[in-house]
Amino acid sequence: MSELKENVPKIRFPGFTDAWEQRKILDNVEEVLDYRGKSPTKFGMEWGNKGYLVLSALNIKDGYIDKAVEAKYGDQELFEKWMGERRLDKGDVLFTTEAPLGNVAQVPDDEGYILNQRAVAFKTNSRKTNNDFLAQLLRSPLVQESLNSNASGGTAKGIGMKEFAKLTAYVPTQVEEQTIIGTFFKYLDTLITLHQRKLSNVKNLKAGLLQKMFPKDGEDFPEVRFPGFTDAWEQSRLGEITSLITKGTTPLDKSGNGTINFVKIENIDSTSGEITASQKISIIEHEGYLRRSQLQEDDILFSIAGTLGRVTSVKSDILPANTNQALAIIRLKTGYLDYVKTYLKGKAVSDYIRKNPTIGAQPNLSLEQVGNLEISLPSEEEQVEVGTFFAQLDRLITLHQRKLEHLQEQKKALLQQMFV
Repeated sequence: MSELKENVPKIRFPGFTDAWEQRKILDNVEEVLDYRGKSPTKFGMEWGNKGYLVLSALNIKDGYIDKAVEAKYGDQELFEKWMGERRLDKGDVLFTTEAPLGNVAQVPDDEGYILNQRAVAFKTNSRKTNNDFLAQLLRSPLVQESLNSNASGGTAKGIGMKEFAKLTAYVPTQVEEQTIIGTFFKYLDTLITLHQRKLSNVKNLKAGLLQKMFPKDGEDFPEVRFPGFTDAWEQSRLGEITSLITKGTTPLDKSGNGTINFVKIENIDSTSGEITASQKISIIEHEGYLRRSQLQEDDILFSIAGTLGRVTSVKSDILPANTNQALAIIRLKTGYLDYVKTYLKGKAVSDYIRKNPTIGAQPNLSLEQVGNLEISLPSEEEQVEVGTFFAQLDRLITLHQRKLEHLQEQKKALLQQMFV
């Protein structure tokens, strides 16, 4: 393949045909703002809880600033002493140099920020590139790969500016092409952020409703109810409404050959509860050694080892199936399935898990502890209303999650194909 063909991306906007040019990344940068090593105590001052937000590797995420994570602030005096004559302007590119390495975001506005530990900011030379393009270039697979291969350190990898200054990348020779690429990906980032917010809002709504639509500890009535229901809720133990609480074990044959789905915690999606069984066991083990843990439709699976409290139910499309000792099988004899699943995801159960795990090589709950778990039960009709409502909310969360993941995968693929 000719050099010309090697130095062009697979996908381009119409009207651009020139080969891309290899440059040092910092050739596109007018100024690097680097305040690493500073601390408020050097000025005889301290961080506060209001004023100018401090930007660091803690809150510079990939594509956005998380203003809620361990937020620190500096007052006007500290801001002036810290930043001096230099300021972070809207669009400046933020880059984390370690722990984590390689997160890229842009300054969202001109409100003023303090740049702190493990992060630097780049101001671009508008004659050679623009902020939006540089941000996407730093996120591109080849640049990220180059960062990691030139980083130092063990678990917490990092890169100094001396090493960073050696890094090169291919860029379009025309600033117009860079601008179009940068604008396109910025729009995609905005779309991703929009879906992230939608997902976060629905999750927060669910968390709030779980608090209000179930009785608080020691109470018999929830704060919020569907119309027409006024009776007190009753207390029961999970074992009293089930016909079976058991668990599986490890297959003797670990080859993975067979036709029976074998479900483990990692096969259960933490958001949707969807089961993706990748391991198989033989029909011989399913009918013999693992007979007690044969799964049936509508069985509840509840994780009791390692990751505690993950909940889902078995659908017919994964049957025949079996499971291991990290998942309790809960088979109801009374109670509405979606209601019981929702209750098991709520605060009362998470508090129970926090107070009762047996700590060994990994935290775990015994089947006896699962059976003794207290559950608040309204009438069967109210269980149906509450369970159906939260099942619909879970489906909405899953829908938003899938849309978000689809956009993120699209962006990942486009970064691979629209950069050299």
